Amino acid sequence: MTNIQQSLVKANLASYVKLVVPCNADAYEGAVPSQGVFRTELTQIMTQLAAYLSSNGAPFVVNIYPFLSLYQNSDFPEDYAFFEGSTHPLVDGSNVYYNAFDGNFDTLISALGKLGYGQLPIAIGEVGWPTQGAPSANLTAARTFNQGLINRIMSNKGTPLRPGVPPADVYLFGLLDEEQKSVLPGNFERHWGIFSFDGQAKYPLNLGLGNPVLKNAKEVPYLPSRWCVANPAQSLDKASTHLKLACDMADCTTLYYGGSCNGIGEKGNVSFAFNSYYQMQKQDAKSCDFDGHGMITFLDPSMGECRFLVGIDDSKSSGAASCGHCCGVFCGVSIFTLWVFMYLRMMGSA
Repeated sequence: MTNIQQSLVKANLASYVKLVVPCNADAYEGAVPSQGVFRTELTQIMTQLAAYLSSNGAPFVVNIYPFLSLYQNSDFPEDYAFFEGSTHPLVDGSNVYYNAFDGNFDTLISALGKLGYGQLPIAIGEVGWPTQGAPSANLTAARTFNQGLINRIMSNKGTPLRPGVPPADVYLFGLLDEEQKSVLPGNFERHWGIFSFDGQAKYPLNLGLGNPVLKNAKEVPYLPSRWCVANPAQSLDKASTHLKLACDMADCTTLYYGGSCNGIGEKGNVSFAFNSYYQMQKQDAKSCDFDGHGMITFLDPSMGECRFLVGIDDSKSSGAASCGHCCGVFCGVSIFTLWVFMYLRMMGSA
């Protein structure tokens, strides 16, 4: 970090570019916010980090995920994860916390205070809510959380330990789903996106930018409207092996518990897996063979909330990189735009 900081100074960028190290919220702990401390094995390095950030005018960046607290703890009060008020508030002396975000934020403030850096600015590097992959991961919950978070930040209320002082910056995670991301923590890891893979907003969200709705990507170069499904003339008994092979390559997480395609039946599962792989292969006819167990159809096999996707033709997107179902350059540009918009809006309301 020292070398990078020196390079920024030499380039006369140190006052514009701040070097930070994002930390997860599990770096600190405390039964109540006022008891917040960094974990013993991290105290030394966190002290060094806080000293560095303080001397260079940079914020402490933390990733806070109330969803994970709810997902990992069956006793966690669900309403405490959101911003609409809780019937299970956390009482800490004279301070009362009605949502997990504020409680977590103030726990960090206390931990920094015990190191002598209680006034260090704090930025939220990642915060969000997934739309699939767990019982509590759905469109309604994601919209409720993200809109509640935005409203909370825009209100400038701050927290009990920093009243009237919202985080320096807040970055919503994430813009698009990541179909190749590891699902070791849970299937929800691939479904944090506010937009679907084709740049269409999953749900309404008012960022406080004068427009109450998100704007969808226009003129998306979809592949032709055709899908790969299970061949009804073939027995499903031998299709399970092909389903596994398809899901090893393509994303099938929506088929599992907590997904929008969970419960569509054995034939539906096979068809969804086949189609996911088929679209990933840019609708190459050979990719729908599966030893005769697959067939191409021009009738949309989507069922209820379970959407059978049609991929993106990257060859028609100038400068777009091939990345499965996603829409290439839209990803990077829009993430940057969303972050800048959030930053400018918060700076303007400060």
